[in-house]
Amino acid sequence: YKSLNRAQLSYDYLHTNSTTHEFLFGALAELLDNARDASATKINIFTIDDESLRGGFMLCFLDDGQGMSNEDAGDIITFGKSTKRTQESQIGMYGNGLKSGSMRIGNDFILFTKKGPTMTCVFLSRTFHEEEEIDEVVVPMPSFDVTTRRPLLRSPRDKEKHQLEMKLITKYSPFKNEDDFQAMFNRIEGPSGTLVIVYNMKLLDNGIAELDIRSNPHDIILSNPEGLMPERKSFRAYTSVLYVDPRMRVYIQGSKKVQTKRLANNLYKPRVYKYSSSRFKHRSEMDLKKTQEDAKSAENKAREAESKARLVNLEMKLAASTNKDQRAELRKIQQQAAEYRKDAMLKKMAAERKLKLVREPKTLNFVFGMNIDNRQQDGMFVYNCSRLIKMYQKTGPQADGGVFCSGVVGFVDVPYLVLEPTHNKQDFADAKEYRHLLQAMGEHMLQYWKDINIADQGVSKFWENFGYISSNWKEMPSMDQKFVRKRAMQVPVAIQCDLCLKWRILPFSSNNLGKVFPDDWVCTMNPDPSHNRCSAPEEKLNMPEGVLKKAAKSKEDKE
Repeated sequence: YKSLNRAQLSYDYLHTNSTTHEFLFGALAELLDNARDASATKINIFTIDDESLRGGFMLCFLDDGQGMSNEDAGDIITFGKSTKRTQESQIGMYGNGLKSGSMRIGNDFILFTKKGPTMTCVFLSRTFHEEEEIDEVVVPMPSFDVTTRRPLLRSPRDKEKHQLEMKLITKYSPFKNEDDFQAMFNRIEGPSGTLVIVYNMKLLDNGIAELDIRSNPHDIILSNPEGLMPERKSFRAYTSVLYVDPRMRVYIQGSKKVQTKRLANNLYKPRVYKYSSSRFKHRSEMDLKKTQEDAKSAENKAREAESKARLVNLEMKLAASTNKDQRAELRKIQQQAAEYRKDAMLKKMAAERKLKLVREPKTLNFVFGMNIDNRQQDGMFVYNCSRLIKMYQKTGPQADGGVFCSGVVGFVDVPYLVLEPTHNKQDFADAKEYRHLLQAMGEHMLQYWKDINIADQGVSKFWENFGYISSNWKEMPSMDQKFVRKRAMQVPVAIQCDLCLKWRILPFSSNNLGKVFPDDWVCTMNPDPSHNRCSAPEEKLNMPEGVLKKAAKSKEDKE
């Protein structure tokens, strides 16, 4: 297989890389992140039964994003290469999620992507490597013309390479002939998009697949979900809170759309607190160091080019005779020196800006509210660049147990320059600074508890007011109509338009109690006349702003 593409890593790394995902849904989420970063407005996660495969099915991720050219697809197999780090709106940073995520779910994946005039397939199979005992990671990557469906060939050698790639794909993938293979490209209906298929699923010790696709036809659940929060056992529940501001339609197992949530819209008495701290320096200091090194390198390059331009100019003056070609060469050298100088100036300015940023305190928004629909589901949700990293983290009084601050849900969206997530996006690399963040959230949560006066009116009385009439904290609230109505009146319905993806807050109506809204709900169905069209601006959730009041220490405390 000398002519085929190779990933620049050892075969053993494929397994090591995949084991970083302790939480299985985190591995699946990597493929949703890629779709979101590719500006997809829709992703469908579905399964195809195939008893010949381990686990008995293929898991598919189909999006309508930007897709990839054959050159872009080549970057997939270069581990650690990514252009996303330079774009603040994107989640991925390492170019690693597709490989680590898919290899955690199953042994093999095949990717079909379409962009512009080309269609490309990327085939990464551990089964192929194991059966043929290959140490290098060989990756067949055939490309085709979108219109003719013919392979893109530039030489007779390319023809041989293509035939070998297709031979391996039809042997080791679930698609045993050209028609079945091409049918996967047909699933990408628009002008661009990507389909990722993972197969030969990982199994539990008892021989069944880790992912259960049979128990619920509209969901994917863990095969051993005992005692877990809904978001940890149901992929539908997990994806509903995966992004702090969801802007992508997510379908699981066909036509049923995930009812995504913006947490602030689902809480009683939400309140925001601005938190400013100079403690979060590590990440921005590292970024500054890199920028300063780039600026220094650019300065050296500019000086070198300017020195060369002066030397050439001096030589030409001493020679006292220059022809047209020599003058043109001098202009070219001088122009290049000017470009290097401009680049050095820009990088120096960037370094100066980042030096200022390091010294300035970082400001975060903490949002807190009460989960009156299920008080036992409380804790902190910590997002990074809009992506959920940690959920139901107990801090402050919640970590001590008891009813003090119980039922409070808080969340924060942390930028990359404050905290960097680990490679698997399931924890934070800066453990010390993350602990400081949780401590600060605990202090503000206590302030929120005081601000809404629950303790003054009596904790038991507060919860009884919303139907929690049992002394058992884990008991769900009463479904008596008066309590259902009371809870609904306090937390308005927020729903996303299926066309423009804007969020709309519906005015309270008894008709909405327990109502399941259609997946294709659009702005024109909104009874609010000021927001019943897609051109109307999205309503902002007006939350009161709280202030942390630190108690003054007594003379005795200070001593």
